[in-house]
Amino acid sequence: MQTTTLPNGLCITEINSYETQFLYDEIFVQNVYGSYGIQITPDDVVFDIGANIGLFALYMAERFNPARIICFEPAPHCIEAIRENLASLGDRVLVLPTALGASVGETEFTYYPKYTLMSSMFADEKRDLDVLKAGAKTEFERQQGKIPEDRIVDMLVGTKLEDAQTFRCPITTISKVMEEYRVDRLALAKIDVECAENVVLAGIEDADWPRIDQLVIEVHDQGAREHETMRDMLRGRGYAVSLFAEPGLKNSGIYVVVARK
Repeated sequence: MQTTTLPNGLCITEINSYETQFLYDEIFVQNVYGSYGIQITPDDVVFDIGANIGLFALYMAERFNPARIICFEPAPHCIEAIRENLASLGDRVLVLPTALGASVGETEFTYYPKYTLMSSMFADEKRDLDVLKAGAKTEFERQQGKIPEDRIVDMLVGTKLEDAQTFRCPITTISKVMEEYRVDRLALAKIDVECAENVVLAGIEDADWPRIDQLVIEVHDQGAREHETMRDMLRGRGYAVSLFAEPGLKNSGIYVVVARK
């Protein structure tokens, strides 16, 4: 890992510079979360599920200043970076080295050291490679104004999914954390867990749904129109739901579901 200074002046610890650039552009420059109409007050609690190196939590602290941010991340290198990057926020931030899912226990997790954003409980190298290629095409088109040849895409993606590491990690549920840390009302759950989003939602007990105000969820269409099923489920839970294509991953089958009470 290494340190870098972001264009907004923040000095952070990063793992891969190209991932930092992607996250910074999406979160701080494009302000995608701000465009979703999120509403947070200084008394609120936010869950950052799939926190990576903590840039979303830094954005939350800078933009909305919530009372507490709980970050969930099972990958050891990412946890180390998060703790360094969020140290200045003090007790307002809690970093839990765990995955979230439908039950409490242990699970298998795959970590891509050269592209940590794709790490997941449900990693699939072929599918993940297709997603990376879709992202590379989108970025090339945005910068160059034309569709790249396949060989260019292959060069851009390179070896980013090589040297994958698989390990066992703890897993818990949203409801268990809300109970353990006495979260009476969860203002926002941001969920970005690479195909594990449905099992994360399965860990919310019926009694806790009314206490969750907003969700922003990255949803992978794995062939069963999961994004539409999730939209309908959340509407049934009483949320107003909007569905967006993931802005940086055109034609990837990845969507963003935004739900508000």
